[in-house]
Amino acid sequence: MPALSDIRTEADITTLINAFYAKVFPDELLGPIFSADVQIHWPQPFYTMGAFWKRVLLNTGGNDGWPFPGGLVLPNTGEYFRRWQQLFLAAVEDNFTGPIAEAAKERAQEIVKMFEKRPPRTLSSLLGLCKLEK
Repeated sequence: MPALSDIRTEADITTLINAFYAKVFPDELLGPIFSADVQIHWPQPFYTMGAFWKRVLLNTGGNDGWPFPGGLVLPNTGEYFRRWQQLFLAAVEDNFTGPIAEAAKERAQEIVKMFEKRPPRTLSSLLGLCKLEK
């Protein structure tokens, strides 16, 4: 197995997003929720999530992107956001190592903390309420 490298390029972000979705779709808890949203809106969720992580990790600028599909509704029990975090962290750790990979994991943890404190809504309704800036 080749040594892992850090997240450095847009291609690396694409690898990360693909790895994340490969974990989410078969997941018992999140799979049905993400699959339903993706069937309606695909490929936009892929691009939206990619734009967010490119901006945050590669400093591409702009306000595009969001870490979750826009129409996705996750029950606000914490269990769902923690599972999202586990799968995202695993996608990072399986594919990358280094300071930017660590920054991705830290940002994912911040996102989960933020969303766990919010009342239940569709995530798209939060787009105007909070922007995650580095």
